[in-house]
Amino acid sequence: MSEKGKLKRFWLQELTRPAFEEWLENEPAPVVIIGTGSVEQHGPHLPLGTDSLAVRALIEDVARRTNSVCFHPCWPGYSPHHMGFPGTVTFSESTLMGVLMDTIDSLAVHGVKRFLLVNAHGGNRNIMALVVQLAKRYSGVMVAAPTGPSGTELAKKIRYRMGKYWDVHSGPTETAYALLHFPELVEMERLEGWEPTLEIDEKLREFLNPDRPDYELVRQVYAACTQPNTDDFTSSGVYGLNDPREADVEEARKRHEERVQFLVDFINLWKKIPLPPAFKD
Repeated sequence: MSEKGKLKRFWLQELTRPAFEEWLENEPAPVVIIGTGSVEQHGPHLPLGTDSLAVRALIEDVARRTNSVCFHPCWPGYSPHHMGFPGTVTFSESTLMGVLMDTIDSLAVHGVKRFLLVNAHGGNRNIMALVVQLAKRYSGVMVAAPTGPSGTELAKKIRYRMGKYWDVHSGPTETAYALLHFPELVEMERLEGWEPTLEIDEKLREFLNPDRPDYELVRQVYAACTQPNTDDFTSSGVYGLNDPREADVEEARKRHEERVQFLVDFINLWKKIPLPPAFKD
């Protein structure tokens, strides 16, 4: 449903064909926001679809504020490293790339020239970067995968915590986002008596210290030494050393708003730039 291109619904699959056509005809610079996530283990307390559920919440808010269309073409992502835990579903890198490229190609045929890719799963990051490059070259469209903001005090606080405790998967940061967006799916009671299960060499553990003067170096050495499968280094599926029960929902709410506003600002500025000649039909 739309009125002269102003959307009342924002999910592609919920629009009628006429509503989509009206949006294309009346929106000066149509943007389609494509989200990617995963279906994979998220410790004992978070749903398997945490990443996909999170990205859906994010892109819907961005679409609503920018009169954009949002689409989540698939629930799974690239998650072979979590296959040691039941319930994980992984696509191959070629399958995920194919889903994204086919989605972009389909909508490009209908005249969409601006695509925003938003990712909520680290395993997809390199594949998405390649899709950005390939779609620009072979689909004749503009594609962006912006990240940020990284310079706010809250962003710095979260990044510090992630570095110090490796709070990157199913820890308090991710748990807070889940409690904010889909609390009915979180089972915090499963964390009773929880203790860290991260098993890494003591030397590597010393590298989890953002206050080190050589942190830029040692954090990359740490990454190089990380074993390929989650079950190689944690029996609970939680990566970090800090307690997921420390999740701060208000912090997550503020960070969500920062991220939404950053992407809104990106789209609004992007729309003001005339279509470069290489992307014109």
